[in-house]
Parts: sequence; structure tokens; C-alpha cells
Amino acid sequence: MDANAFPDLIIEQRRPSLSRAAVAAGAGFCAGAAVAYLFDPARGRSRRARMRDKGAHATHRLHDGVGVLGRDLGNRGRGSAAAVRYRFLGASVDDRVLHERVRAELGRHVGHPHAVRVHVQDREVTLDGDVLAAEDEQARRAVRRIPGVRRVHARWTAHRDGAGVPGLQGAGRRRRPVPELLQQQWSPTARLIAGMGAAWMLAAARGLPRPLSWAARCGGALLGARVCTNLPLSRITGVNAGRRAIDVTAAVEIDAPPERVWALVSDYSGFASFMPDVREVRRSPDGTLSHWTISGPAGVPIRFDATETGREEGRQITWKSTDGQLIAHTGALRLCESNGGTRVQVHLTYNPVAGAAGHAIAALLGAHPLRKLQQDLGRLKAQVERERQPA
Repeated sequence: MDANAFPDLIIEQRRPSLSRAAVAAGAGFCAGAAVAYLFDPARGRSRRARMRDKGAHATHRLHDGVGVLGRDLGNRGRGSAAAVRYRFLGASVDDRVLHERVRAELGRHVGHPHAVRVHVQDREVTLDGDVLAAEDEQARRAVRRIPGVRRVHARWTAHRDGAGVPGLQGAGRRRRPVPELLQQQWSPTARLIAGMGAAWMLAAARGLPRPLSWAARCGGALLGARVCTNLPLSRITGVNAGRRAIDVTAAVEIDAPPERVWALVSDYSGFASFMPDVREVRRSPDGTLSHWTISGPAGVPIRFDATETGREEGRQITWKSTDGQLIAHTGALRLCESNGGTRVQVHLTYNPVAGAAGHAIAALLGAHPLRKLQQDLGRLKAQVERERQPA
């Protein structure tokens, strides 16, 4: 057979073999690297022990998560059944129960529910008092939909604004329920359903045209990341997350009086003595602004400015990065007496490049902020206690 007569056929026959060879080579390289890492003569034993500990920890977390999910599903099932009974069988109630239902519903639709008086007689609801005109019609409809309400008499006075009305003064706060998927933290049931949706999107992307396939894959990946981290997408990606994408908290107990520790931690210029990554700290004459130079990944210097937002002598310091910094962050350092010594606690919230995703990648590469913070606090403890010992 002439090979030139079927060039496309020959190319299609060669491509799978090349891809299989590349996959096999990659798998072999990864397997070899894993064997070398776990069976290293010097540190292999400790690495295997650490992996066993992490595996046991992950198993316990999975077991606890399954238990929480089961309880949440059971509670939601009972709640849904109660909601169905309330909607279809809730009309047979006395006026006292109906009065409480109306008060609860008004709290969701009226910004100043204390300015409204509710009277219930033979399942007829009378509303007196004052209300804002923008809330009038919506509140009426909500009360009419309550099971058991036969008629609503809205005799309240609707005002365009709260000027001159004592009951409508101040900022109103409606207790409107937030949809599950718009909340900061998702419940276990919501994460299960969303995870199933993400898996379906990734599976269905194979049979779609290329533009729709890429869109479905990206949507499924984002939804899967949201489910796994239980963080808003703004904190995962770092987009519009402000200074908060990652929270880091660490503490240490130091066998020294608080005034001795405060003398060291209140002066930023001395941080380089126990924080190896800090190269230089320069403070402004008034002490509120400081310019930092630290060692970033691969030793690349990173510079930023920070503003001191609060100081309570001997107790705490709070600060934040100035606007326009590459890594926006806020922090707080607190001291308190504990068991005859001092407890030092540091809380950081920061937004790295690419948000929580960038933080996860940095952690995989060994630049874990929590571990570094714990190590720095350990050096602070060693330095203070060493200087306290008599010569």
C-alpha cells in the first residue's frame, strides 16, 4: 500500500502512540521522584511518618465531614417537612400564634418593625403605626401570604422618609434571608449539591462544541474550587477581595514579663533579629508609616509600605498596608499575661497574587506563611528567654 495515498491515516495512527509514550514517561518520572523522596536514606523515614500522620488526619477529617453532612441532610429534611406542614396545614392556628407569625414576617420586610403595632382578631390582622412608603406594599403582600391570615387591614401611615417620625429614626435593618449560594460559607448540603453540579459540568463538557466546552470546564473548575475551599470566589482568585483572602493566626508562650517582650516587638527595626526574611525596616519620624524590605520567593526582594492603625502601649499594635501595594494585608499583634509569662498572638489577613489559589501554590512550593510565622515566633521566644537568663 502506498503511504502517500493515506497521509492523514498514518498521522492519526502515530499520534496516539506518541501521546501514550509522553504519558508513560511523565508517570515514570513522577513515580521515580516519589520513590526518591520517600526512600531517601537521610530523611525518608521522617517523610514517610509525616505522610502517615497526614493520611490519618485526612481520614479523620473525612469521617467527621461525612457525619456533619449526614446530620445536615437530616435536619434539612425535617425542616423541609415542617415547612410543607406550615404552608398547607398552618391555617388552623389561634390568634396568638398568628400574631407571632406576623411579627416575625414584618421583621423581614420592614426596616423599623418596632414602629408597627399588630392586632389579630378572628384571623383578621390590623396593622397600625408608621412605615416607610417604599416598604408598604411589599409588607402587605408578605402578611397576606401567611397561612391562617384571612384579611389584612393596613391602617398604618406610610411616610416617604423618617424625618419628623420618632419611630422611623435611625438606619433600618431588615432580616431578609440570604440565598444559600450567596452566603460567605456554604452548608454541607449546599456543597454536596454544588459539587455534583461541578462534576456534571465537567462531564458534559466533552460533548459540547469547543467554545461551550471551554466555558463549561472553566465553570465546573471554579465551582469545584468553591466547593473544596468553602471560600467566596473573590477570596479564591484575589479579585475584589480587599486585604482579606487568607487568614493566618499563630501564638507563642514566652517565659518573660510583658514589658520585656513589648520592648522588642514594638520597635519594627529590631524584627530582623528574629525574622530572617526581613532585610530592612525604616520608620517615618512620627512612627506611623514604615517601609519594609523582605525576601520573597527565590530571594527576590519585596518592598511595601505599612501604616500603623492603632497602638495600645504594652498590649497591642495593629497595622495595614498602604493602598496600591502588591500584597495587600492587615495585621494585629497582641500581648497578654499568661501563666506568669507572656502570650504573643499575631493575626494576619492578606491577599496574595491570585488570592487563595496563589497561597495554595506557594504552600506547595514551601513558602507557607503560617509555618514561617510560627518559626518567627519561635525565634522571638528563644531570643527573649535567652536574653533574660543571667550571664
